[in-house]
Amino acid sequence: MRSASRREIRVDRDLCIGSGQCNWYAPHTFDQDEDAVAVVIDQHGDPEDAIQGAIVSCPSRALSIVTVRAGRSEGG
Repeated sequence: MRSASRREIRVDRDLCIGSGQCNWYAPHTFDQDEDAVAVVIDQHGDPEDAIQGAIVSCPSRALSIVTVRAGRSEGG
């Protein structure tokens, strides 16, 4: 029996410097809160290549995608 898995976009709030690159590359996935820290507003808001572009362009490397399986997470 295979366990269900899903991908999850994460923001390390301690690393985020508020550059807004994520919001520029994937505006339907990311936004910034009142402190200019990135937040995920929709895990599937933009095409995968736009989300990957946002992750790669993040100057502080605060963004990651992990695979979540039955209460565990892998990736980074």
